[in-house]
Amino acid sequence: MYKFEKDFLWGFSISGFQFEMGDKSGKYVDENTDWYKWVNNSLNIENGIVSGDKPEDGPDYFNYYEEDHSYMKKMGCNILRLGIEWSRIFKKSTKDIKVDILKEKEDIIDIKITEETIKELKKIADEKTIENYKNIINDAKNKGMKIFLNLWHFTLPLWIHDPIKVNNLRQGPFGWVDEDTVIEFVKYAAFMAYEFDEIVDYWSTQNEPQIVSSLGYLNCMAGFPPAIMNELYYIKALKNQAQAHARAYDSMKNYTKKPIGLIYAFTWATTIDEDKSICDEAMYKSAYYFMDMITKGVYKENFKDEKRYRKDLEKRCDFIGINYYSRTMFEKTSHDIKSISGYGQSCVGMSKSKDNRPVSDIGWEIYPEGLKELLLALKERYDKPMIITENGLSDEEDISRKNYLISHLIMMNEAIKEGADVFGYLHWSYSDNYEWAKGLNKRFGIISIDFKTKRRTPRPSYYIFKEIIKNNEIPDDMIDFAKFPYNYLK
Repeated sequence: MYKFEKDFLWGFSISGFQFEMGDKSGKYVDENTDWYKWVNNSLNIENGIVSGDKPEDGPDYFNYYEEDHSYMKKMGCNILRLGIEWSRIFKKSTKDIKVDILKEKEDIIDIKITEETIKELKKIADEKTIENYKNIINDAKNKGMKIFLNLWHFTLPLWIHDPIKVNNLRQGPFGWVDEDTVIEFVKYAAFMAYEFDEIVDYWSTQNEPQIVSSLGYLNCMAGFPPAIMNELYYIKALKNQAQAHARAYDSMKNYTKKPIGLIYAFTWATTIDEDKSICDEAMYKSAYYFMDMITKGVYKENFKDEKRYRKDLEKRCDFIGINYYSRTMFEKTSHDIKSISGYGQSCVGMSKSKDNRPVSDIGWEIYPEGLKELLLALKERYDKPMIITENGLSDEEDISRKNYLISHLIMMNEAIKEGADVFGYLHWSYSDNYEWAKGLNKRFGIISIDFKTKRRTPRPSYYIFKEIIKNNEIPDDMIDFAKFPYNYLK
């Protein structure tokens, strides 16, 4: 039997853009984000860069949140990760509100956010949006859930990133490539801490920063804005995201004593011949390069430059939020390392990987062993509290979800027994939602949604997860779910 500590946190993660829209009247449509403009661009749709599905046909969480929270309450969830949309809070630019910025050469090492700054921001913040978010949060709290509030999940206000202008004309605003985005994000983060702290239990500044940078500037076929190949932009964006997190952390600490972390998309690196040097290099490039900045203050201008120490980045993370879905298989080339298709997130949907493992609808191999290895590696490198902030799969027929869920929870439990400080598990996701460039047909929800009627229907795995939460353990009679259709316990 796999038991968890009595104060272990169980719940779901949801975001803003993927869940909020969908009301018939169009009242809650947010046209003010880079992603909205991107997925509605006719050339992107015609060329298959995006699905053509509309986010305004989504789950309509803004109208259905009470029902959704009730489902979570029935399951026994005691935490909910929510996303706030920056573009809804500040519909217009905040650049005219001036702040003091301290720089050392090209590094932003301090941004002063005073109470006067907050007052000026409050004058232009959207009060109806703030009230709506507070109503949603209070409803979840009244139903027994702690609130984990994430401030940025992929989308940027159009006034700070116009992806069509960037893509077509190479003209800004450039988003995370611009230092302005660091400054404006810190204003937004400090304002949110000031305005919402009484009803928030955990804060996260960003979700998966490197995904936006890598898919936006290195992998143009991924469907992420602005889809231009530019390695310099990629490195600049990573640096600015790390600086934005650190400066937001500092500013938020003036208004909150709650833990502040960052959510990162981790994979686990493997090789066919178990070459540790390749795995170490892959893990550094995909994860440790960024995380070392905000925990150890170790900074490199790029992967090959000499390390230098930045005290202004060190210890800016109270906990690490871990998004884990699968592994990545790597091999050595004549000048670098590269991922191999047919493994991890590079498979064909609804098939088998080259390792003969099950693959989800979206083409991601089920590899729970990687979660245990990852947690133990992060414990060794950072020694920080950790929470699983995303873990799940696209599985419309709910065929493999119980196998996925149980096997990953077992691996997490084993890592905890070996010393990993993991204090919660948040499944991705509660319901079907808008899966970015892939649209509405990739179903990650334990709750199924009919996007036409918005009817919510629990999938069978809902009841399995409910039983685990209720007992705070994986019952013996569920362990076999980790053995079929593939035995992850052998």
